Amino acid sequence: MTNNFANPSYMIAASGTLSGTADHARKIEVACGRVWLTIAGQLDDYWLSTGESMVIPAHQFVVIEAENQASVIELSAVSSVIDIKATMADTSYLQKLTRKLSQAFA
Repeated sequence: MTNNFANPSYMIAASGTLSGTADHARKIEVACGRVWLTIAGQLDDYWLSTGESMVIPAHQFVVIEAENQASVIELSAVSSVIDIKATMADTSYLQKLTRKLSQAFA
């Protein structure tokens, strides 16, 4: 399904995908489940679990895939550039930590 992420929430079936391009930056939060998220032009992909969030940038193609269970994501407007930078910094830290843990337990 391709869309512009205009709805406040989406349910993604297990192993299902949702993709599209947002007209404005949007904060995505996982209400339940676990999703894999990739943003065109970014080197890293992201895993988000229940309660975790990040910002989807405007005008970049995004693909979100639910892992092995149905997942619900909630989208909201981003209120400022500070919110975007803070969320991206938190996500970057979590991605680095995930990589280090994966290497340690490989």
